[in-house]
Amino acid sequence: MKTTRLLRLLVALCLCLAMLLPFASCAETGTDIETEMTDPSDIANTTAPENTEPEETSYPFLDVDYGNEEFLIYNSEPKYNMLMDVIADEVNGEPVNDAQYNAMLKVEEKYHIDLVEYNCLWDNTLTEIQNLCSTGEDIYDVTYLKSTDVGTMFTRHYLFNLYDIESFNIDMPWWNQQMKEDATILGNHLYYLSSDAHLMAFEGTWGIYFNKGIAENIGMESPYNEVYNNTWTLERLTELAKQGAMQNGDPSWEFDITGSSVYGMASFKNLINALMVGCNEHYCLKDADGVPYFAMEKSTTVYDVADTIAALTGSTADGTYISANSTGKHYTKDIFAQNRALFMGGELKAGASELNNMTNAYGILPIPKFNADQENYLSNMYWGSLLLTIPTTCADPERTAAVMDLLSYYAWVDVLPVYYERLCYRGMRDAESVAMLETISGTRFLNWAIAYDWIDSIEPQLNTDLDVGRSNTISSLIKTASRQVPKLIEKTLADFEQSK
Repeated sequence: MKTTRLLRLLVALCLCLAMLLPFASCAETGTDIETEMTDPSDIANTTAPENTEPEETSYPFLDVDYGNEEFLIYNSEPKYNMLMDVIADEVNGEPVNDAQYNAMLKVEEKYHIDLVEYNCLWDNTLTEIQNLCSTGEDIYDVTYLKSTDVGTMFTRHYLFNLYDIESFNIDMPWWNQQMKEDATILGNHLYYLSSDAHLMAFEGTWGIYFNKGIAENIGMESPYNEVYNNTWTLERLTELAKQGAMQNGDPSWEFDITGSSVYGMASFKNLINALMVGCNEHYCLKDADGVPYFAMEKSTTVYDVADTIAALTGSTADGTYISANSTGKHYTKDIFAQNRALFMGGELKAGASELNNMTNAYGILPIPKFNADQENYLSNMYWGSLLLTIPTTCADPERTAAVMDLLSYYAWVDVLPVYYERLCYRGMRDAESVAMLETISGTRFLNWAIAYDWIDSIEPQLNTDLDVGRSNTISSLIKTASRQVPKLIEKTLADFEQSK
C-alpha cells in the first residue's frame, strides 16, 4: 500500500535537498490594487498571534520504540475538492503532498512506527466504524469521523474521552484550542480534536473572497483596509456588494451563463452558518460550570443579526446577492471564477483548487464581524469536517495519542506554511492575503452543537430561510428549538455520566 522504507528515505533525502532552494515570497508577485496599506502588525485583533512554534529539540519527544509496527489511520476518501489525506504515499512535486510525506517520515523514524492510511467511501464512515466497534475488534488506531457522526458514536460509548489519555499535548497550539475548549463539556469530557494533520478542517473554513480586477475597475479602495481599520462588518460587506453589482446590458438579474452581468456577491445557503458565527451568534454556549445550554433564546442580538443577514441575501432584485449551487449556476466556477461577482462567500478550498484558471487576481478576507465593538473575528468551519477520534476498540490509546500528537506538531510547523504558499500562488498573489489567512486560521470555529446532534430543529430551516432573505421566521424557530434542544442536551449529559 505504501512505498518501502528504503525508498522513502532516498526520496526524503532528495526532498530535503530540494527544499534548500529559495522560494519566492507572495509579496514578490505583486498586487492588482495599489493602495496605501496600514501595517497589519499595528492593528489589534486583525491577525492571529505570531506562530510561536518551539524549536524541534524542545518538543517533548517520548522515549518509545514501537518496533516498526503498523499504525492504521481510518479516513475518508477526498470529498468536495478538499485536501483530506493525512499521509502521502510518495513525493510527487506538489508542495503540500511533499510536506505531508516528509512529516510522515519524521514520525516514522522517531518512533519506529509504520503509518498506513485506509480511505473509505465518504458515505460509509459512520456505518463502517459502528459495525467495527460493535464487534470489539482492534483494527484502527485512530479514526477520522464527520463532526455530525461524533454524537452518534459517543452515545453508543464507542469513543475514548481524550482527557483520559496522557500522551496528548492537548494544550499546545498544534491542536485547535478554540475547538478543544468548545468541545469540552463539564470540564473533563472531550471526544474529538482537530489539527492540521488533517487539512479538511482548514480547507472547509469559510472566508470572503474578492475580485481585485472588479474592485479596481469600479475605483474601490482595497477591502483589506476594512479589516485593518476595524470597519469590516456585515453591513459594510452589504454596502460594498451593492457597489459591485453591474447589469452590463443583460435583460435581467436572472443568471445566464452566457451573460455579462456582475453580481455584488455570490454564495449559497451554507454561507448563513458562516455569517451567524462570524457575528458571534451561537446556537449553544456553556455556563461557568461547563454545562451547555441553548443560547439563542437568551441572545439580545440574534434578531438584529438575522435581519442584517437577510438585508444582504434578500437583495437579489438589484444584483447585490445571488445564491447559486447547482449545475450551470455555481457560485464558484460559474460566477466568481468567471469574474462575475465582486465578492464570494466560500471555503478556503476554493482558492486552493477551484479558482486555478481565473484570469483576475483575487484576495481573501475573514467573515465580517457584526459591528466594530465585536472583539474578534470567527471563521466557521464546514459542518461535516472530519475530526480525530479514538475508538474504544483501540488497544493502545496512549500510542495513538503519541503518534498523532507528533504528526500534528510537524503538520503545524512544516505543512501549514506550505499550505499558505499554495493558496497564495494560486491567485491571491499578495502579502496581505497571508495575513488574512493567519487571521482565519487563528479564529477557526466548529459549530459544536452540530457535533452533539442538538440543533436539527432549527439550524437547517434557519439556513434555508435566511438564504432567501426571510428573517421573520426566526422567532418561531427559536421558540420550537427552546423546547427541544434542552432535552437533547440533558440526554447527552446523562450519556456522559454513563460513560464514567
